[in-house]
Amino acid sequence: MLNGSTLLGTAEVVNNGCTFLRNLVLARLLSKEDFGIAATLALVVTLFELAGRMSFSQQVIQSPSGDEPAFLQSSHACQALAGIVSAALIVSLSYPLAHLFGIGTHWEALMLLTIIPLCTGFGSLEIYRLVRHLRFGPLVLADMAPQILITLAAWPLAAWLRDYRAILCLLLVKSVFSLVASHVLAERPYRLSWQPQLMYESFRFGWPLLASGFLLFGVFQGDRMLIAGAYSMSDLGVYAVASTLAMAPMFTLYKVFGPVSLPVLARAQRDLPKFRTFYGLSAQALALCGTVFVVAMILGGETVITLLFGEKYREAGVLAAWLTVGQSVRILRAAPTNAALAKGDTVNSFLSNLWRLLGLGLAVPVVLFKLDLRWIAVAGGLGELLALGASLVRLRRKHNVPFGDCLCPGILMLILTLTAFLVRGGSAPTHIASTLALAVLGCAVSLTVFGVVFADLRRVSFSLLSDVRLRLTNISQNARLRRAANRA
Repeated sequence: MLNGSTLLGTAEVVNNGCTFLRNLVLARLLSKEDFGIAATLALVVTLFELAGRMSFSQQVIQSPSGDEPAFLQSSHACQALAGIVSAALIVSLSYPLAHLFGIGTHWEALMLLTIIPLCTGFGSLEIYRLVRHLRFGPLVLADMAPQILITLAAWPLAAWLRDYRAILCLLLVKSVFSLVASHVLAERPYRLSWQPQLMYESFRFGWPLLASGFLLFGVFQGDRMLIAGAYSMSDLGVYAVASTLAMAPMFTLYKVFGPVSLPVLARAQRDLPKFRTFYGLSAQALALCGTVFVVAMILGGETVITLLFGEKYREAGVLAAWLTVGQSVRILRAAPTNAALAKGDTVNSFLSNLWRLLGLGLAVPVVLFKLDLRWIAVAGGLGELLALGASLVRLRRKHNVPFGDCLCPGILMLILTLTAFLVRGGSAPTHIASTLALAVLGCAVSLTVFGVVFADLRRVSFSLLSDVRLRLTNISQNARLRRAANRA
């Protein structure tokens, strides 16, 4: 798990760095209108991406039959069918959607987007079978190599085309590269098998995730649509900056936590004591990460945003702190939803996201009365609490996993969050160095408190640190031996 976390974490740093550099280059060379058209195209792909939302890859990791060739071939068939349906929807709706979004003259570009769901649909799931055995190298390479390649191609392509077509080409090339990488890195040949019973099992696993994906689409885009309709573009810009900074840690942690923890939980799905041990540790670790993120944002977010985006975005710092509270609850919610997924229960995620959508409903009166944007963040946080409660209730009723395994670290996270708000609202320093020092101190206190309260988490952490120290020592000794050999 340490190897996997390190590898996936490094890959996320590289991928996020590539995305940042690519956006920086494109922003310099393309107009705002071209970015708007490209964002609309990406929105359409996200809306109709069925194969990715149904997460057949997660079923390959979770299912006890995931190593069987017949099961993998049937999953390939289901994924291919979902990709074909996605492509057909885009083709049939491209013309009316182009006019609906105000880009009627670019409807042919929407037609080209059919390549993306087809590439997703016909990708090989073999790299996810390897994740079952905690072999993350092929998955990381298949994800990272296309990112690096299209980042290298961004400047010459944008300098040549000088409009939104550059972004469209990069999206298409990335999909093709990802398709090729999934097949090149596979250990077994790609096959399709039409077996009704296995396909029914895959679709039964995937439909709640598909519905949950549509709900998340509404959650992540709904608040911005409400703000755009009732507030100024300046307010929307402040909210966009705050939400981007608040959600970045959550997305990164999700991409690392899921592939690492799911195989471990899935192996113990029939052994409740061992399952609870892994589940409890994951909940404590996620609560700790959420606490560190929210405490750092409350105590130092305003300073960080001012340094990154300028003085005009100072008000986004307070808003980001409130948004991070909701995101920290969402980080903790990954523990019960992933535990349910390890047992093949995808309805848990769907139901919790359905409750999360209530947070968007709570934001409607805020928008109608044009209250402070922080109340939209509060509404989202309440929605996340409802979603966490729904996930825990189903996990208890369906799989007999007690509430306390997740609630205890969650309560400690809440206590430390409230303490950080009290400190920030009281005699918090205003100097940049003092503010950043206070944020670092708050994170250190959070780490210490979690280590004192949760003995298992402390023991595992010390074990991992000892392992890291041993690895670094071995690397240093091997380097000295190589230098000595070279001198000899």
